[in-house]
Amino acid sequence: MKKLTRRDFLRLSAMTAAGAVVAACAAPTPMVVEKEVIKEVPVEKVVEKEKVVEKVVTATPLPVAKAEVVMGFPRRETVFAQQLTTRNATPSNFNEWAGWRQRDRGMQQVMNESLWVDDFERGEIINALASAPPEYSEDFKTLTIKLRQGVYWSDNVEVTADDLAFTVEFIKATPAASYNASVALQVESAKAADKYTAVIQLKNPNPRFHYENFCDLWGSLWVMPKHVFEKFMKDGKVDTEAFFAFEYNPPLSNGPYVLKSFDPAGYWTAWEKREDWARTPTGMVFGEPKPKYVVFVDYGDFTARVIAMIRHEVDMIDLDLPAIRAVTAADPSTRGYFANQDFPWIQSNRHPGVGGVVFNTLKPPFNNKDVRWALTLAIDPVSYDMTAYDGAAALNPLPIVVNAPQMKKPYIDPLMAWLQDFTIDVGGGETFKPWDPTAPARLAAEAKKRGFKVPDDPEWIKTNLGYGAWKYAPDVAAKLLKKAGFTQGADKKWRLPDGTPWQFSVYTQDTPGRWTYQNAQAAYVEWRRFGLDVRFEVGDPGQLRIAMGNFDVAGTQTHGSNYLENPDLFRTFTAFNTAYLEKELGKQQFGHPSRWTNPRVDEILNKIQVSDPNDAALLQPLGMELLELYIKEMPAISGTTSLDPYAVSSYYWTGWPSAENHFTVPYHHYPNFKYLLTFLKPSGK
Repeated sequence: MKKLTRRDFLRLSAMTAAGAVVAACAAPTPMVVEKEVIKEVPVEKVVEKEKVVEKVVTATPLPVAKAEVVMGFPRRETVFAQQLTTRNATPSNFNEWAGWRQRDRGMQQVMNESLWVDDFERGEIINALASAPPEYSEDFKTLTIKLRQGVYWSDNVEVTADDLAFTVEFIKATPAASYNASVALQVESAKAADKYTAVIQLKNPNPRFHYENFCDLWGSLWVMPKHVFEKFMKDGKVDTEAFFAFEYNPPLSNGPYVLKSFDPAGYWTAWEKREDWARTPTGMVFGEPKPKYVVFVDYGDFTARVIAMIRHEVDMIDLDLPAIRAVTAADPSTRGYFANQDFPWIQSNRHPGVGGVVFNTLKPPFNNKDVRWALTLAIDPVSYDMTAYDGAAALNPLPIVVNAPQMKKPYIDPLMAWLQDFTIDVGGGETFKPWDPTAPARLAAEAKKRGFKVPDDPEWIKTNLGYGAWKYAPDVAAKLLKKAGFTQGADKKWRLPDGTPWQFSVYTQDTPGRWTYQNAQAAYVEWRRFGLDVRFEVGDPGQLRIAMGNFDVAGTQTHGSNYLENPDLFRTFTAFNTAYLEKELGKQQFGHPSRWTNPRVDEILNKIQVSDPNDAALLQPLGMELLELYIKEMPAISGTTSLDPYAVSSYYWTGWPSAENHFTVPYHHYPNFKYLLTFLKPSGK
């Protein structure tokens, strides 16, 4: 029997009470019903390139045991999932090459096939649209890519090397297009050698070019259908005004699903399985996806999401910890990644990203590393983890995934030795050792206070809760601020070196439960407790505030997600290269949002770029130096492993990946989702 904490019980009680009046507190879930019509919502529907308008009845019925039809789709044939980034800001725009289009509405999960896809759950790179790994010349300046034969766009035109070569040349010639910064900087030319072979000539050696641009972890440069986009390019020049205005609606698919319909208000997007799914990489490699339809929906807040899952209206949904415990207690057909929802995990521990908060290092006073270190030491890592994830996330204060087995020997073990003696200058001739190896044990002790059973084994704690964290040292934080010229008056308020009150904000562009939001909120709570005049701001991804540099501190990824197959940290740090720096705030940054750069980092990256990605003897010492430079400068505070907690329902569909059977990346917002769909089985209900 599952145990609920008092907090869970209260939340579940509130959710149960809310079920009968959900329409009063949340946007209703669109459903087709025969009675109790409240309003009609026009839905733009795309069918074979023709636009029609149909009426979908929106109603607010009380919870029912079964829903044979949901939102106009046969429930037994449809998988419903939460759209991770919530309501779509540009619902009619599918032009991913022109900028951020909330690709997790299904574009990257079921519509598009990238050249390669990273399956970090299994530790391998999948040949998707490409038929094999890339081939580099001995000098690493020529890249040959062979495409899988017999793949077709959804308009019955074959995907060929002409599409790939055109994509590279088009993006290279289009400033501000997705991946232009990387492609324009590195590519000399791209040509089709034959129908299924593309050759890319680089300006300088780089055996990782395909990792940077074509290997999909959570986004990559997608191949464009040349026959659609060539109208924007003439004699090597792109009509940028027309291209950026082009919505690419309806979009072509080279994946197993094609656009069915979408909500013009941005709350959902529906996809239908292609009749010729076998002519897609997913069909060729994994087989037939089982659902006929896949619909990505923004269900609203956690209360509305839990109710939708209990009513069997959604199959996979993002939730926070209390909501996961509430839904699994209320519905036996639901579960999280782990069958046992006790401490410490709520999902796979193999995620390659690290969440935290990022400083805008071009904006004073965050351009001063003493200020950044002061804010780091003003955070209690255990309290931070409890605020962000109820303590269920591994402490991850380093710019690599500390719990990744592949990182232990080359980096974690030597870093632990280095950190024992690492010091920072706090002024007045005083130094301070900021590393705290006891933090994971304190996290375990806090979990025990909350009634969880946690092993005392030190090795278990390291493996599962982390190796340490930065010390909570508010007195040292105060010394560092004073070293930077700050003063503190009798009112205990901090003032900038010019004497004006210090006020700043922590910004997030995501919703509660998302790791970016949770980390931003946790930092805000800690800094308020320290006595800082800090505000918490929530925006919309479509505002591009982080990319434009319109923030002080932001919750986001603290470095590049690394592929976990070897000690090569190039992808972790390449976004910090000065070549990608936009020095003017207010203009879009295509490198890391911190805009932190370092000449020595540039030198190391340039050296790594021309080296063999499998040369561990060369890469390990260079990777260590990159990690040490980052730690000394602290452009961002890495907090925890990047958690995207979720729950699944086996009421209509079974075969979901889990801790017991982690056969693929388990998230519905990753490009691997189309592969996951081939493993599902209808429950028969």
